Amino acid sequence: MRRQFTLGANVDREGHACCDLKFFQPNILGSSISSTATVSSTATAARDFALRFAAPVPAGSLHGASTAEVEVARKSRQEATAAGYSSIYTQCLFQLVGGLHLGMNWKLDAEWSLRDLNPTGAPGFYPSLELQKEALRSMKTSLKYSMSRYAQMGDGVLHAKVAMEIAGPPGNVTFLRSEAAVKAGLPVLKWGRIWHGHLSMGCGVLLPAGRSCPQDRFHLGGASGSYGLKGFAERGAEPREKCYKVRTEELKDNKDANVEREHYDAQGGEAMASLFAAVSTPCDFLRVEGAQLLAFGTCGILQRSLQKRGEKLRMSVGGGIALPLGPGTLELTFAQPLRCSSTDVLQRWQLGLRLQFE
Repeated sequence: MRRQFTLGANVDREGHACCDLKFFQPNILGSSISSTATVSSTATAARDFALRFAAPVPAGSLHGASTAEVEVARKSRQEATAAGYSSIYTQCLFQLVGGLHLGMNWKLDAEWSLRDLNPTGAPGFYPSLELQKEALRSMKTSLKYSMSRYAQMGDGVLHAKVAMEIAGPPGNVTFLRSEAAVKAGLPVLKWGRIWHGHLSMGCGVLLPAGRSCPQDRFHLGGASGSYGLKGFAERGAEPREKCYKVRTEELKDNKDANVEREHYDAQGGEAMASLFAAVSTPCDFLRVEGAQLLAFGTCGILQRSLQKRGEKLRMSVGGGIALPLGPGTLELTFAQPLRCSSTDVLQRWQLGLRLQFE
């Protein structure tokens, strides 16, 4: 491989500029180690930086291992609008990646990170009382093992992934977090057309020692991802707490304050389950290779904690168009929520990218 340098830039409709810079250097000082440096900015003026070193692991030194990576990064993450907060991560990550045999991969992560939480609140509102009680700074030291499997099932395919993470001293957060996800696809012949059935399930449990942090909890909602729920905005289908309006005197200096409706902060949860079922068929009228018509139903539930039950099950149905794109599909969908909470953030029209497991 050769040295690579890429630069990308974009200006959104509001005039905010974003840019991405990436530099890749193989064979540092004649060794097998390669390095990758990335710098990116977002429309919210956040700046991210990451420096990663990777090297192959000699055969036989660790069964099935193929590469070892070390990454040092500082990342600013503006969470979804529905969340009500943003985070800054200063992170050091050591990672081993390998394959046990054809179709099965594993990954081991050792992570140390310093997380700063900023309760932003909506314009004209203070953050909710629950969000203000969260730890604004937390240190996380964790070890995470994940394994994914790809297999053929006749004419269909099956993807499965499980992960287990344990965090403890010297960090100040202690928890056990486990999650699992399964995706399956099977073609069936019906009414003279080839129809494909799709099924995706995900679940997770977080067992904290004390109060959990928002960055470690599960979140539900959005157009794609293992915990997506179509018809709802990202983090829009979960327990929420009401924000407080600022005082009248403070509003005089805030011309952009929007106080016409109530605002709520997403709280996340310590237990989650979701299900996505769909059928698709080739889209004949759209002359794009691989385009599919899609009809689906989806449901999900997220519990604030294992001790507090009673959270409402969310459900939606809809349809759309799916286009093949690299390792996944790009989906333009319309969904109608059938069961939702009065505080949920709905988003019926969505554009999402559904990726395969790593």
